[in-house]
Amino acid sequence: MSLKSTSRLRKILLKGIPIILLVCVVVIILLSLWIELHVKKMCGMATQKYPGDKIEALIKFVESKENGYRASIYSANNHAFWALGQLGDKRALPFLKKLVTGELCDHETNLCQGEIKEAIHKLERNGFNLPKFLWRGVLN
Repeated sequence: MSLKSTSRLRKILLKGIPIILLVCVVVIILLSLWIELHVKKMCGMATQKYPGDKIEALIKFVESKENGYRASIYSANNHAFWALGQLGDKRALPFLKKLVTGELCDHETNLCQGEIKEAIHKLERNGFNLPKFLWRGVLN
């Protein structure tokens, strides 16, 4: 490579890297907002039926016998498991652990074992939860 082409490549990289970083930051913020909106929606559904604490409401929502055994309810329950994991409150761990059956997922007739295990993993690992960090004040 000639000195001229190396200089040109350096200029392109110096302009491109900040743009790529900016795009990454925007994507992270948008993804976090999307997560926040869906968690807020699940918490709203649960607290509408069971007013009070979000974690307790989500647990009661899943435990409720009035939900029946329709696939749409299982889907809502699976979203509730996801929301419990996103909220990062360890009070949900005992409830989630008692739902683990070790069976394969059958979303038509059973609670999603994968979603339950993912929520448990998220709560147990004590890692940094970027979405929760970004919208912590919004859900409180």
